[in-house]
Amino acid sequence: MNIKPLSPDRLAQDLQRALQDLQRERERTQKLLAELDRQNAELDRLRSSVHRESNSRLLAEEALDETRDRLQLAVEAAGLALWDWQLPAPKVFLSSRWGEMIGDVAVEGYWDTAGLIDRVHPDDRERVKTELRALLEGPAQPMVSEYRVRTADGWIWIETHGMVAEHDARGKPLRLMGTHADISERKRIEAEGARARELAEQASQAKSDFLANISHEVRTPLNALMGLTRLLLDSPLNPEQKNWLDLMDNSAHALLDLLNDVLDLSRIEAGKLSIESVRFPLRNVIEDVGALYAEQARAKSMDWALDLAPQVPAEVLGDPGRLRQVLSNLLSNALKFTPRGGRIRLRAKVLTAMGTGRHLLHLQVQDNGVGISPRHQATIFDAFTQADASTARRYGGSGLGLAICSRLVKLMGGSLDLDSELGQGSTFTVTLPLNEPSPGSDTTPQSAPAELQEMALAGQRFAGLRVLVAEDHPVNELLMKQLLTRLGCEVRPARDGAQAIALWEQGGIDLVLMDVQMPGTNGLEATRRIRELEQTRGLPRTPIVAVTANAMQGDRDACLAAGMDGYTPKPVSPQALIRSMGEVLPGRGGDPTGRPVPAGAADAGDRDMPTVAGALDIDKLRRRLDGDEDTLRQLAQVMRIDLHERLQHLQTALQAQDADRAIAHAHGLKGSLGSMTAERGARLAKGLELAARSRDWSLFERALPLMLTEAQKIDAALAALLSAAPPAA
Repeated sequence: MNIKPLSPDRLAQDLQRALQDLQRERERTQKLLAELDRQNAELDRLRSSVHRESNSRLLAEEALDETRDRLQLAVEAAGLALWDWQLPAPKVFLSSRWGEMIGDVAVEGYWDTAGLIDRVHPDDRERVKTELRALLEGPAQPMVSEYRVRTADGWIWIETHGMVAEHDARGKPLRLMGTHADISERKRIEAEGARARELAEQASQAKSDFLANISHEVRTPLNALMGLTRLLLDSPLNPEQKNWLDLMDNSAHALLDLLNDVLDLSRIEAGKLSIESVRFPLRNVIEDVGALYAEQARAKSMDWALDLAPQVPAEVLGDPGRLRQVLSNLLSNALKFTPRGGRIRLRAKVLTAMGTGRHLLHLQVQDNGVGISPRHQATIFDAFTQADASTARRYGGSGLGLAICSRLVKLMGGSLDLDSELGQGSTFTVTLPLNEPSPGSDTTPQSAPAELQEMALAGQRFAGLRVLVAEDHPVNELLMKQLLTRLGCEVRPARDGAQAIALWEQGGIDLVLMDVQMPGTNGLEATRRIRELEQTRGLPRTPIVAVTANAMQGDRDACLAAGMDGYTPKPVSPQALIRSMGEVLPGRGGDPTGRPVPAGAADAGDRDMPTVAGALDIDKLRRRLDGDEDTLRQLAQVMRIDLHERLQHLQTALQAQDADRAIAHAHGLKGSLGSMTAERGARLAKGLELAARSRDWSLFERALPLMLTEAQKIDAALAALLSAAPPAA
């Protein structure tokens, strides 16, 4: 076969074409390689992204596991049981802790809701149901409930927290979740705390009762001792005996002051000490207290000064007794701790408070005595605290005075401050709110003519009043009858509580004046019986006023607690009687002159009268009776008979050591003698009563002859009154 050789041109063309094809293949290959690289890069990116996502998921799962573990540890550490309720399913999911709480198998699972409700204590069940309904029906507010649950061993306290976790489209709860906690230990601690508080309150009450009993037991023989000491001081004595009695009297007063301080502090701490708000002469009080200690200061050759600023008002509203107590204690300390030849200043002025503009009373007691170191100033107002241990040994005292002063000033709405330097003296500053009375409220004790005028005015208010007077003592009955008759009242007398009840049941009684100590049924029992009858029969309340020689605050409280409406002590003055009647009778109260009358004002008026040296103050008694000579002579006759009979009973009681009999007749004699203005005899009778109450028959035996001697003087005065011609009209 013949092959024709290719021409060079043809070979060149074929080569050229082959090179072009090769070039195109090379370009296509490069494109494919580039695409492959791009695909590899995308694959690497996707691989990297998958790796990152995988890592993130792993990290998230690890964080979630860690949070779950932490929550589980917290729940286990807190001892909580978790619960989950998918509504309206009849079962609730509870964690294993619930089984442990109730003494069941400690596994998580679903519990029947009805069975869970049955475990709740019957006393708590309805409340728990109500709280659960409120959670379901109200907004998604957390619920907290405490209740008791029955367990295998008894009852435990559970605290449940719950909330609505999911709602449907209409806002209706779909899922509730929460926790249960065993709070039995907490409840036990709370119960122990409540019991401890109760025991503390009982201990405080026991302390108050103990102090009250101690006060009575100590005060009774102490009062008798002090009274008899004063009587002995009035008898003929040689200098040595008088010195001994002076020491005895001073010691008795020191013991009485300490007793009063302890009782005051106890009442303040118990919140039972009240502060009065009555009108009183402020300048006179400050001057009187200052005058008392001025004499003692001059006896020690001290430089004494009272600086009473003219701006200090003559009268204010407040508690004069407590103000005297504070000033007396501060001045007493100044005298005690200031050496002979020292200086004491009592200053009083009025300040204006910054901002409020209120007027303040500023009282200062300044001395240049021993002073108080800064270290002790911080505790100087604490009870039973003194500057140092040597103070009590050198100067005496219990460390109660300043503590009581500080508390009293706070109760009066003020402050007590100290400025002192050791060796340079001390300045105590009392700052009190200044409450000035409104015009037209004068309460100055009345003079005898003013008292008679008031009797005439009061008669217009009480005319026609039917008054039941329950009084076992004939002298006191006669006095009360005379006073009430002058007031235009109709008097119905009763000699004991039973007779008073019987007369009251007959009806027509507007007012009862009730003695407390009467034979048989006493005044307190009679009052309680009347109040019971009023309640059972639906009768209106009859005003009852206690008229008694028992004048202590506790006696007043006992009368009011028994159902009495008022209280007035013996001996009864016209002003005190009018005040008591006006206070308890609707529409008849108030002073005819428009003045409010403070308790004790009438008695203060009698105390301000000059005493008579004799056994009786006949002029004072005649004024009380408005000059009624017939009543005066009738009283004298009854008193002589009663005095003779009472003394015989007292002598018989001493021989038999019959305390009840001695107390009854000494108490009655005290009241009648006080009504007859036989003040010395009344004090002796009181001493006999106190001795009988303390069963101190030795003291009673020594005091009775003094009473007999005084009774002879009283009887002689009464006999002279009866034999004398009546004064000309």
